[in-house]
Amino acid sequence: MKLTISSILLCTPLVVLAAPSQLVPVTRAAAAPKSLRVIGASVLGSGCPYGSAEVKADSSNTIFDIRLSEYVVESGPNTQAADWRKNCKLTLNLQYDEGYQFTTLSTDMRGYAIIPSGVQGHCSNTVDFTGQRGEASYDLTLQGGEGPFSLSSRADAQIWSACGGGTAIMNMNTQCWISPPEKRALIALTVRVALQWRSC
Repeated sequence: MKLTISSILLCTPLVVLAAPSQLVPVTRAAAAPKSLRVIGASVLGSGCPYGSAEVKADSSNTIFDIRLSEYVVESGPNTQAADWRKNCKLTLNLQYDEGYQFTTLSTDMRGYAIIPSGVQGHCSNTVDFTGQRGEASYDLTLQGGEGPFSLSSRADAQIWSACGGGTAIMNMNTQCWISPPEKRALIALTVRVALQWRSC
């Protein structure tokens, strides 16, 4: 029988591992442009099939909550390879005043996990902009317990949208997987993205 979110027992705290060099201090986001419009926000991937994801923005269009009802990674008996790894790619198309550029101030991954001894859960996130070279990425590891988790990480090397235009398309690809797949384990995930702005 497969695990479900409702079957999770909250017991011992979960251990979150991240390389110190990948984390930087939290800073306040600069004011967004006065004119800012979300042209499109879409998701695609095994962790967010059509109709299972919802993207909501706050009143400033700088914080985006991505609710992923089917982003559940699980391993153990009666599971298949497609269950052991999931991904979700968020594409965010923004239109704003010229003379600004933006990056991700933070990406928060929140959810539930069951990671028994001898098993590791792993999540990675990669951010890039359509039409630009380069990307920013980081990895996080879960191990040793059951219960809710909250991962807040900032990429050590940020990537900014290009200057000179009033539009940009940001792509963020989140992946989570469990290894080895023989033991019963689970990760269920939602994502929050905060944007940081600056003048060119």
